[in-house]
Amino acid sequence: MASPRAGAEAQKAALRQEFGGWTIICTSDTGRWWATRASLVSEDLSRVEGATLDADTAEGLRLKLREHSRAEAARR
Repeated sequence: MASPRAGAEAQKAALRQEFGGWTIICTSDTGRWWATRASLVSEDLSRVEGATLDADTAEGLRLKLREHSRAEAARR
């Protein structure tokens, strides 16, 4: 049976593949999931709309990333 960490790494890899412009993080102490736009990491992320997203689960983060992608596409 795979360890929880191995499972999280597999989920991160899948999210990174689907959302290539984002850095995916899962914190081991809280189990919380984060996505940060790789191109915006050096900026003050709190001031850039849509620069970071977070969720309690990998699937929750996937849903937020998809929703964000659709909203960005609609603005173009």
